[in-house]
Amino acid sequence: MSTDKPKMFESLGDFTVPKVSDSTDRSARYRAEDQEGHAIHFLKRLDRASGTQAELALQLYNDPEVLRFVLHSITIPEEFDRVAVSLHEADKGPYLVASRNGRFVTCLGEGMKIDDLYLINHSRLLNHMEKNEEYRRRRKLAGSLVGEKHQMKKLFARIASKGEDVTREEMLAISAMQPALKLKFLEMLFEFMTNASKSAQRLMRRKRFTNKDRSALKRHHGRYRAVGHLALLASMSGPSGLERPMARNARNFVHSLVLPLFTGDISMLFRIVWFIGKMGKSLLPELKRMFLEPELHEEWALALMGLVVMGVRHGKTRGKVIEILKGLADAFKNYGYDVREFLAKPDLKEIMTTALTVLMEPDESYELLEASVRELFLREHRSFGLPAPYDWEKEADVPPNLAFAFMVNSSHSFSEHPELLNYCFTVTPWLARCDAEDFYFPHDYFRHIHVPWKPEDTITLIEQEKKKWGKEEPVKVERTPNRNDPCPCGSGKKYKRCCLLK
Repeated sequence: MSTDKPKMFESLGDFTVPKVSDSTDRSARYRAEDQEGHAIHFLKRLDRASGTQAELALQLYNDPEVLRFVLHSITIPEEFDRVAVSLHEADKGPYLVASRNGRFVTCLGEGMKIDDLYLINHSRLLNHMEKNEEYRRRRKLAGSLVGEKHQMKKLFARIASKGEDVTREEMLAISAMQPALKLKFLEMLFEFMTNASKSAQRLMRRKRFTNKDRSALKRHHGRYRAVGHLALLASMSGPSGLERPMARNARNFVHSLVLPLFTGDISMLFRIVWFIGKMGKSLLPELKRMFLEPELHEEWALALMGLVVMGVRHGKTRGKVIEILKGLADAFKNYGYDVREFLAKPDLKEIMTTALTVLMEPDESYELLEASVRELFLREHRSFGLPAPYDWEKEADVPPNLAFAFMVNSSHSFSEHPELLNYCFTVTPWLARCDAEDFYFPHDYFRHIHVPWKPEDTITLIEQEKKKWGKEEPVKVERTPNRNDPCPCGSGKKYKRCCLLK
C-alpha cells in the first residue's frame, strides 16, 4: 500500500467485514442443550405450516444466519424477548417463533395467539431476506477485491487514496459494512473534511508548484474525493442510528457540509446533496435557515438543492419544502453581497421554476430528465470511439445508469459557471431515487474512459478555493515616530510637542 495512506486508518485495526451474529454469546445453558432433541421438537411443529410456508420456515432454520441478519436489521423493543415471524402474506399465521438473538423456538399455526411476541410481518421479512442476499453478494465482492483478511482496512485505504478512480464494484464491496459501521463512516466523513480543509490551506499558501509537490497534491486530492465517497457511505441506509449525533449539533453539522463546496466542484455538490436527502427531515429546520439567511452562495445552492431532493424523497416534507421556497421573495432582499452577486448571473426564475416543478411532478420530471441525459451522453460519448458493447448508435441503447453517472461526475465548477446551476437542479429527480453505487462507473466501462490523475487536477481545485477565501494582502504598519522626531503631520514641531499629545 502506498505511503500516502492516511494514518487515521491505523485506528481501525485489523477488522474484516463484520458477520451478522448474536450480539451476546450463547449462554452455557443453551450450549449444553440437546440440539438433536430441539431440532426434532421444532420440525414436529412445522406440521402447523404447509406448502410454501413450511419451505420458508425450513429455509430459515437451515440457514440461521439469514434470520439473525433480519433481527439485527430491525429495532425490536426491549420488552420483547421473542419474535413471531409471519410465514404467510396475510400475517395471520403460521408463524416461526424465535428469540430476539435468533434462536429458533417453535412454529405456531394460523389463528394462534402471539400477543406477547413482537410481530415481523411477511413483507418485512422478505424485504430483509433480499437485503441479506445483497449483503452476502457484496461481502463476496469485497473478498474478491482485497481478500478475506483485513477487508475493512484495505477497502477504506482504497477509497481514500484513489480519488475519482473508485469503481462501482468497489463501492458495492465497502457498502457491505455500512449497516454495522454507519456511525464510523459519519465520523470519518467529518475527519476527512477537516483534514482536507487543513491541507488545502497549506497548499493555498504556495505561490507556485513544482514536481516536489506532486505527492502532497495527490494526497490532498485523495482526501478531498474521499469526502464525497464517505458522504454516500455514511447516509446510504438513511438516518436510523445517526439521529442523536445529528440532533445534538444540527447547525454546525449542516454548515460544515458547505466547506467541501468552496471548490465549486459539481460532483461534490451532488454527493453532499444526496447525503442531505437521505438524512431526511431532521435537517429540515437548518436547511430552511440556510436557504432564507445564506451568507455564501454555496450555502444557498446546497440548501435549495437539499430541500428539493428531501421533498421528493420524503413525501411528508414536500408541502413544507414548497412553503419554504415560496419565502424566497421576502428573504432575497436580505441576502448578503456574495449571494446576490452570484444569483445575478444565472436565470433565478428558471431555477425556481425547475425546483417547484420537480417537487410537484417528480415522476414526469424524472422521465424528461432520463431522455435528455441519454441524448447528451450519447452526443458526448461518440467522440470516445469505444469498442463494443459501448459503441451505441441510438439513444434507446444507452444504459441510463451510465448516462447518469457521466452527468454527476462533471469536472465543472458551479461557482465559476453559475449558469450551470439550473442543470444541477434538473438532476434532482434522479438524486432523490438513485443508490450510492449509481454515482460510479462499472469497472469494465471505467477502464475504457479512465484518465490518470495529474497535478493540474488538484491545482484547479486549490485555485478555485483560493478565490473563495480571497487573496490576503500583507497589512502595512506605519512606524511610530520617536518623541524627538519631526511630527509626521508636517507642522514642523517635534512629535512630542504635537500629535503625541492628541
